[in-house]
Amino acid sequence: MSSARDAGTGDRAKLKSKVWSLRSRWPQTSFLAGLEEDILAALVDSSEPVRFDRDDVLVAEGTVGSDVFLLLTSYVKVTTLLPNGSRALLAVRVGGDLVGELAALDNGRRTGTVIACGVEPVDTLRIDAELFLRALSTSPKAMLGLSESVARKLRSATQRRIDHQGGHASVRLARVLVEMADDHGATTYRDNVVIGIDVTRLEWGSLIGVSKRTAERAIATLRDNKLIGSGMKRITIHDMEGLRALANSE
Repeated sequence: MSSARDAGTGDRAKLKSKVWSLRSRWPQTSFLAGLEEDILAALVDSSEPVRFDRDDVLVAEGTVGSDVFLLLTSYVKVTTLLPNGSRALLAVRVGGDLVGELAALDNGRRTGTVIACGVEPVDTLRIDAELFLRALSTSPKAMLGLSESVARKLRSATQRRIDHQGGHASVRLARVLVEMADDHGATTYRDNVVIGIDVTRLEWGSLIGVSKRTAERAIATLRDNKLIGSGMKRITIHDMEGLRALANSE
């Protein structure tokens, strides 16, 4: 981990300028993108900029802590430790999102490990839970945005648990891809949607509750049906309507 508090550390105006310049890169559905300017400014004033390099840990599962991280750039993976000692991918968060807000709300232990995974460093604003909630409390819209963000994540986690009890792997994968496209996807030419996040076949499997081999077969099925194209770690959606139809087929 490398701190972003270098030359100009105390220059809040400079930091705000940087944050404002990044706003256009955040998904419109993200928490930070929906904040009023004065609330975002208050969060910047109350926070510490911190930069994480690839494989740095922002939050460790099971630890006590309530700091909230506002993600400004790149992306992180949220993982959990399985009984066999391996790690399962639970979710991906990108610039514009939050991590650590659940512990800030209930003072509980961290429920997952958050790891910086992008090629680019992950720039964040780290803020104390009390200061975070105090800044949001002045705006009903901001508090509603926080509630919606938490609810969306809990709904997604619930769907993953339901899917893990059964259902065809290709349908499960379609649901995850639609969710990622809505939250993180970047539309390119001819209406293709690029999931600009490196996810291995093993991690796709852990997301949908299947083995690596089954995940590979599910990817192949979607590819053969011309719904997606796939490289080693990144997937491009060619037929969004068809993928949504498959996701809602069970």
